[in-house]
Amino acid sequence: MAVARVLAFGRLVSITGGSAAYIALVAAIYGETKSALWVSAALFSGVLGSVVSAPYAGWLGDRFDRRRVLIAADVAAAAVATAMALTGQPKVLVPLLGLLAVVQSPFEPASAAALPNLVSPRDVPRANALVAATSSAGFLVGPLLGGVVLGVGASPAALFAVDAATFVVSAALIVSIRRPFGRGSTDEQPGVLAGFRVILRRPALRRLVAAGMASLVGIGIVDVASYPLSLELGGGPEGYGAMTALLGGGGVLGAALAGRVVAAGPSRVLVGGFAAGAGGLALAGVAPVLAIAVVGMGVAGAGRGIGDVAATTLLQVHAEDAVRSRVFAAKEGAAHVAFTVSALAGGLIVEIASARGAFVAAAACGLVAVLVAMRIGSASESPTVQA
Repeated sequence: MAVARVLAFGRLVSITGGSAAYIALVAAIYGETKSALWVSAALFSGVLGSVVSAPYAGWLGDRFDRRRVLIAADVAAAAVATAMALTGQPKVLVPLLGLLAVVQSPFEPASAAALPNLVSPRDVPRANALVAATSSAGFLVGPLLGGVVLGVGASPAALFAVDAATFVVSAALIVSIRRPFGRGSTDEQPGVLAGFRVILRRPALRRLVAAGMASLVGIGIVDVASYPLSLELGGGPEGYGAMTALLGGGGVLGAALAGRVVAAGPSRVLVGGFAAGAGGLALAGVAPVLAIAVVGMGVAGAGRGIGDVAATTLLQVHAEDAVRSRVFAAKEGAAHVAFTVSALAGGLIVEIASARGAFVAAAACGLVAVLVAMRIGSASESPTVQA
């Protein structure tokens, strides 16, 4: 587990910087344009980059040494974040966010695919929980940091520069890990679309991905609606930072809980996570004051943390090492397609139905995810992962 701790710490550092920079990005664009549609455009740029690059991102993780893939992704992301620090115009930041998504895209599938090679099979669920918990901690600290720093008058460019530095730290930590990260094989399952084929052929994976897509449509809507809701509740940028922080930070508790219960049945845990997420978003949407909205976001975040660990474990169980990076990339690509829909629709829903109406719609998406996840079934209950 020592290797998993190093990897998890790297994610903590990188995600903290990225989450703070995201707050800066949204505040800069909304502050300049006063339009939720511009925020939607930024989100769309990011998810479009992720969708387009997803098949190739997974192929890189199965074709080359996964350690090198992770380091290269971090270095490239640092370069793009540096470019973002040098500009403040929405028309430039929006495409740069898309480019950042492209260069980062190989990291997550390669990291998730490598984890079973870095720890013993029985420790994989706990390692997944550790990485998820520290990632959620980054989503907690980063937005709070971003909101506070912007609140005292710092420029968004300063946070973009910090983001670039955190990518460098993450790369250095990966270099320090001496155990082999492994690599897949593009011989038995050739092609950049092999991960999609594996998902389509296996019912448990099809349902897992479909449930995740439904949930992420809701999360994408919330990403657009959170800042306007904070303004409506009198929270301003600081309130928005708190809401976003709790959505991510609630995952610390959720992931910690998941590490204890996933071994007893990951598909059942996944259903519970989706249900908690839907309930939390509904609470935030009807909240009369900011404090209750923040609590709702924390509940939703805890549900996401539980669900993320369960979903990662299920994919590792059902995907052999040779194609595992491409399966994770295919899952991420499908998720980003869902997120693209919500990024396009989120601004329109806010404009037509208000920020509160957007949160109610997001909660309904969570309920759809619950219904789909309930059909994954007992065939997915084995937590044993083969490296």
